[in-house]
Amino acid sequence: MATDGYLAPKAMDGWPAPLSAKVDPETTAASEQVWRAALHEDYLRDAGDARWWSDSMIWYGPGGVGTAHSSLEYSTHWLRPLHAAFSNVTMAIDIVVCEGSYCGAHFYLHGSHTGPWLGEEATGKRVSIRCGAHAHIEDGKIQEGWLIVDLPLAFHTLGVDLYARARDFAVAAPGGPRVHRL
Repeated sequence: MATDGYLAPKAMDGWPAPLSAKVDPETTAASEQVWRAALHEDYLRDAGDARWWSDSMIWYGPGGVGTAHSSLEYSTHWLRPLHAAFSNVTMAIDIVVCEGSYCGAHFYLHGSHTGPWLGEEATGKRVSIRCGAHAHIEDGKIQEGWLIVDLPLAFHTLGVDLYARARDFAVAAPGGPRVHRL
């Protein structure tokens, strides 16, 4: 998928984030219920249908994955490849926090690398994938989502040094690396 970068919430209803004094606690509780259910179903249960996501959703994925403009794209280009690549997946959630219609989570996925993922063939290694995720939730559905993945750490556990690979790629490019000096 192409990437749209990481845009701010379309609702533009924060200052720049929800103001605690103006947030309805019931909205916070409802958002947290949806968010926790989506994290569980999307990452642990491999439900594959992204049922907590709105039909008009947008998901800003990590580098190498891109931006999904529908739950079908999200499932096709992120969830299904993730679950096809890793078996025996567990999740360790460090924190889930919600305020009003916005939620965030920091968690690790741990799984056995048993299928190709982001261009790397299966290694059989136990891999840690560190994630920071945020969501904008309205009417019981996730409207927008943002996911940041610590790809250097994930690839390190696969036995790949992404920084060395990037350096080697730059050196091998026609004309070699370009160094800009001030």
